[in-house]
Amino acid sequence: MDSGRRRGGGWVLPVALLAVAAGSAAGAVVLDGDEASAARGDGAAVTTPVLSARRVPELLAEPVAARRLTADLDAWLGRSPADTCLVVEDAGQAVYERNPAAPLAGASTQKLLTATALLLALGPHSTFETAAVAAQAPSGGVIAGDLFLVGGGDAALGTPGWLAGTPGDRPRAIHDVNALVDAIAAAGVTRIEGSVVGDGSRYDDQRYQASLAPRLVDQDQVGPIGGLMVNDGFAGFSTARSFESTVPAADPASDAARVLTDLLRTRGITVAGEPRAGRAPEGAAEVATLTSPPMSQVVAEMLTNSDNETAEAAVKEIGLSVSGEGTWAAGFAGVTRLLGEAGVPLDGVAVADGTGLSIDSKLTCATLVDVLTRPETGPVIRDGLAVAGETGTLAESWDGTAAEGRLRAKTGTLRNATALAGEIEVNGGGTVAFAYVANVPEPGEVTAAGVGLTGLADVLMAYPRGVDVAPLGPAAVPGQDAAAPTEPTAGAAAADPGATPGG
Repeated sequence: MDSGRRRGGGWVLPVALLAVAAGSAAGAVVLDGDEASAARGDGAAVTTPVLSARRVPELLAEPVAARRLTADLDAWLGRSPADTCLVVEDAGQAVYERNPAAPLAGASTQKLLTATALLLALGPHSTFETAAVAAQAPSGGVIAGDLFLVGGGDAALGTPGWLAGTPGDRPRAIHDVNALVDAIAAAGVTRIEGSVVGDGSRYDDQRYQASLAPRLVDQDQVGPIGGLMVNDGFAGFSTARSFESTVPAADPASDAARVLTDLLRTRGITVAGEPRAGRAPEGAAEVATLTSPPMSQVVAEMLTNSDNETAEAAVKEIGLSVSGEGTWAAGFAGVTRLLGEAGVPLDGVAVADGTGLSIDSKLTCATLVDVLTRPETGPVIRDGLAVAGETGTLAESWDGTAAEGRLRAKTGTLRNATALAGEIEVNGGGTVAFAYVANVPEPGEVTAAGVGLTGLADVLMAYPRGVDVAPLGPAAVPGQDAAAPTEPTAGAAAADPGATPGG
């Protein structure tokens, strides 16, 4: 274990015990003035010597708990590969570190960095606005030309059908685009004489991050990213929930226009033209808007469900916010700049995507724990994590484990990487923050089950395991009522051969 951030304390236990022993040998009689002490059977008041071991549990417990945690975690890490890091932090202090600054592929724990940078860029209360605008305001319920659907960065726009057809078992959350249809109808629109035109010009037209493995694109692990997208950019899917049925949209903006056109026609609003992509005119009149939930909830949905599309779109949004360019290149620079300015340790960190699907992205366990515990953004990040056995990516795999309801974390899974970072309630009260990342070289494979991640939770929940002071107290006096207190005064201890001295 690295000891750079660990608290000292190896000398505390011997010194404490020597002090207790010295006090006992001297027959210390300085007594506690607490009159609430119970009375012995013979009527003498029972008090605790100042130098009793029972008065130094905090001196004994902390170093013992730290040593036991170190031993337990060292043993647990025996199943992990060589390229592994683990950091555990309690109340701002590192209580365990293994390779804290090792640069590793963190898989989807990369989203913790993306989420932190997004909060730093926009703030937790900001929202995305998706607008329906026209060259001229509706007159008599009629839009004389086209209705432009202008994307505002909300990558979670979707339809209820997408929830039923999402492939695999990864949960989703949507911002229902039907609400925009409701708003257009509420504006009195009954006919659009032109087309619905999707405007995704907020971001550039690069759909997939260049460092993403082609197999992940082929498997539809992430959809095509644009400034306007509906249903994660997939134009086709089925309730069979199979990846074979998903069809990425050739142009997410054009497909979003198609979805809105179909919904408007279903509502009885006439749309004369066919959907297409284009740019809204300057100074267009607003017809209706759809406002996303606040950024704190957007981040929570992204982290809880490990939403790849929201994460990749967030990087482009960060680039737009920092430099005015809605591109991944600007976004990577923006993430690095924002985190660095906030004081996040970036040694060993390389930002090559927003999701962690790219093995070119590197992070460290020290960085992960830092973003989890930062006063400015950490509370929002932690609130947005999946809960073991209950929500998101931890709902099924951790159901029925001892950590159910006590662990909040972000998972990370690639063929050659497994990771878990978050916080867990410990038996001693409160929580500890932690980050674990393990990598193996290609073409190797490492899994959460293979390294025994539930065992990590078990070890952390048992912290702190300190010294048990009960054996340090006096033994019961033979023949004494078991219900009566047995701890004698200093004088009684010296006279009663059946009692254990105060040490």
